[in-house]
This record gives sequence, C-alpha cells and structure tokens, in this order.
Amino acid sequence: MPRPWSKPEGLSWQFLTGLAVALIFGVAIYFRLYELGSRNLWTDEAWVALAAMKPTAKEALAAGQSTPPFYILTLWGMVQLWGHSEMVLRSLSWLFGVGTLWLIWRLSRRLLEVPAALLALAAVAFSPIMVYYSKELKQYSGDAFFAVLVLWLTERLLARGGRQGWLALALAGVVGLGFSQPLIFTLPVTGAVLWFILPQGQRFRLAGLGGVWLLAASGYYLLFIRREIAPDLVAYWTQDFPDFSGLLPFFRWLGPALYRYFWYFLGEWGVIWGPLLLAAGMIVMVWRGRARVLIYLGGPLLLAFGAACLHRYPFMAHYGGNRLMLFSAPVLYLLVAAGGWGVFAMLWRRRQRWLALILTAVLLVALNLRAGINENLSPLNNREEIKPLVAYLEANRQPQDLIYVYYFAVAPFKYYYRGPDPGVCWGRSCVEQGLDPAAQARTPPQRLWLIASHIPDLEFLRQFATKLLGPDWHEAACFTREGAALLRFDRQPQPAAAKTPTGPPAPP
Repeated sequence: MPRPWSKPEGLSWQFLTGLAVALIFGVAIYFRLYELGSRNLWTDEAWVALAAMKPTAKEALAAGQSTPPFYILTLWGMVQLWGHSEMVLRSLSWLFGVGTLWLIWRLSRRLLEVPAALLALAAVAFSPIMVYYSKELKQYSGDAFFAVLVLWLTERLLARGGRQGWLALALAGVVGLGFSQPLIFTLPVTGAVLWFILPQGQRFRLAGLGGVWLLAASGYYLLFIRREIAPDLVAYWTQDFPDFSGLLPFFRWLGPALYRYFWYFLGEWGVIWGPLLLAAGMIVMVWRGRARVLIYLGGPLLLAFGAACLHRYPFMAHYGGNRLMLFSAPVLYLLVAAGGWGVFAMLWRRRQRWLALILTAVLLVALNLRAGINENLSPLNNREEIKPLVAYLEANRQPQDLIYVYYFAVAPFKYYYRGPDPGVCWGRSCVEQGLDPAAQARTPPQRLWLIASHIPDLEFLRQFATKLLGPDWHEAACFTREGAALLRFDRQPQPAAAKTPTGPPAPP
C-alpha cells in the first residue's frame, strides 16, 4: 500500500510542493489585501491612527498608550512619508502578517514532513483570526511574527550546533521587544531550550544572549511600559485573572478560559477536535524526537499565566481578549497540523483509507469553509462603518446644530470628521446621563445629532439617548451602517403641567 505522500510519477516532488506553496501564498495574500484600505477604522484602530498622526514622534509615543513603541514610531514615520489613509496605516500589520506566512513555512519545514508543513502553512494562511489581524491597525500580527521569527532562528541555531546565528537571534529579540510586548514570554523559553540542547561550550554565548535580552527588556519597561500600566485597564481585565479563592473556583475560571482559547483560534467546533489533534500532534513531536515544540507552545502560555497571576497580563480573556494570545497561535496551528497529518497517515498505512477520508471530510465540514472565506474577505469582526455617517452629518448639519459623539465613537469621529469643532460634545462614558444641550452652545440648539459606533444594538443607543437627553428631545431621523448609527433629535419642550387650584382645607 503506497503512503499518502508517495512520490508521484511524471511530476517532481519539488515542483508539486512549490506549486502548493505558491497557491497557498497567493490566496493568503489576496485575503489580506482585500478591503485593507476600504474598511472603516473601528474604535481601537482609530486612536492608534490619531496617535500616529501627531506632529512629532514624541507626541505620537505619548498618545500611543499601550501600543509598543517601535510599532507606533514606525507608523508615525509611514504617515510622514505617505499620509494617513487606512491603507497606509494598516500596511505595517499586513507586512507582519505576510512575513508570518514565510516564517511558519520555514519553521514547519525544519520540524515536520512536507505534508504536515503544508497543512501548518494553510492553517496560518487561511485562519480568519490570522487574516483579520493582518489587516487591522493594531500590533497583534507583529506578536505572531516576532514569536515565529525567534523560534525559527532558534531552530536554525540548533541545526548549526550553535556555531552561527547568535547575532541574528539577539537582534530579533531586541528589536522584537520594541514591537511586541508578549515576546517577553517567548524569549526565556527559547533560551531554556538552547541551554539544554546546545553543547556546554556554547553556554557562555548563551549567557551573553540572555543578558542582552534582559537589558533590552529592562530598558523598554523603564522607558515605556511602566508608565502605560493604567489602573482602569487592569480593572477591566480583572475577570481574566486566575481565581485562587479555592480549588473549585480556579477550575471554574480555567475551564472557560481554555474553551475560549480553542474556540477563538479553531472555531466553534474546534473546541472538540482541536484538543484531540493537538494531543496527537504532541505525540507525533515526541515520537520524532522534537519534544521541544511542546515547550514552544506551553512555555510562553505558562509564563503568560504567571503574568496573569500577578495581574499584569490577561489570560485567554473575554470579549475577543484572546487576541493577546496571538503570539501562540502559529505554534498551535503547527502542532494541530502535525496531529492531523499523523492521524491521517497512520490510518492510511493501516489500510483504513475510507476512515481517513471520512474523518477528513467531517473536519472540513466542521471548519465551515464557506463562512471562513467570507470572513477572510469581508470581516464582520469589529466592523464599524462610521465614515458614511460622518459624511452625511457634515453635509446636513445646520450652523446651530449640536453634535454629541458617543464615547466609543470619539476616536473614529475625530479621524473622519472634517467640519468645525464648535458645537461638538465629546462623550465621557458609555453610561453618561443628564446632558444639558442648552449649556453647550450660546443659542439653545433645536436639533441634536447623536453619532455612535461600537454599540451592542440600536435599541441600546436609543435607551442611552433617553437617559442622556431627557423628555424634551424626540427622535426625528435614524441612519445606520454596520456597527454604527446616526440619530437626529429635535427639541420639543414638554408643556408645564397645569396646577389645579385648591381651596383651604375643610374644617374638622
């Protein structure tokens, strides 16, 4: 019985592999380019954009908040050269996303046989999460890029017996820490792997490498990260820190965290087949003498868990917070691909070809490829089309109108709005109440526009407006786009309640 990847007749192995890689790269790049510049910036993207548009690099760094310093400085430089269009702003994340494809292919070829390496490449190439963050104006695609870069350089150094590659690995760590804060979880793991595998004669160099990384990490912390630890942000992530109040509460926290992790990166049904194929991939790696790959995944996750215990980093968080785990996704996909190919090849060798094909078909159905393609082309995640609403507002606003910008729409509105600032009231929270429009302008306005994005639904916004404006304002028009809304209110004061005259109390 031939193996499922036996050498074909007539066509060379290298040609077919190259053709498959080219096809995967071509489709993956197309996915990452589609709507790169046409999708509106959402809330988090917009405040990064506003920071990158500051006049000086120092101001950009100050406004970047939790954005890694090299990421915001690179964006600032790109804006100075090519402007601040959505395409330009997102192009850095795109470059990191495409670079991750090349790196995961190189890493997989060092660790896996060709079919499994192709599966790992396809998983990273077509994962809706990896595609999305390759065209979002945030640093998360850089987290994946630098994690895989360090792992690939580590494997290359191991293959050379520690004789060449130290400088490249040192530079990758130093530069990477400026672009990716969670790289701090990967660097100690790679250092430990090198310590135990390389000959003892290389440990002096390894100690020097660790010293360089430690010095760089300390410098970044003292200069940038320390001042960015905001108490309100720590409070926001409180539910994503481990619960050590007891054994049962801890497992009640850990179980949903793991569920969210697999669901986020592998999809709805991935919570079932994902752990199974991950376990199979771990067995394959151990059997092939490459158990260190397990450490490449588990080590950084364990360090991230330790940071969560210290309330410094959310672990497998709610509300899309698993984006902070994106640094681990490529190795997760690599191990799952190794497990999937290992199971398929085992069944094939045992003459259970129909079972192998049936399981493959079931997995493809569970992946819901059609939905994945649609999401890769036009992501629904964080889709907030506020730009056309801003344009309509600019065209139809009257001089005495007041504009109220909902709290989460402030940054996108500032990015797209080109009208005058007077008459604009900036929301201070998403539960604000009791606005006095008459106090916002010299002449009491008769019309008020409320523009919002990043809202649960339109009903929520209407309830918010009722509490904000009170009974004197009535909705006159409503315009909506995906994830955004524009409401116009007209002032209609309520008539004062007539007082009924009352006589003196009756005598007893």
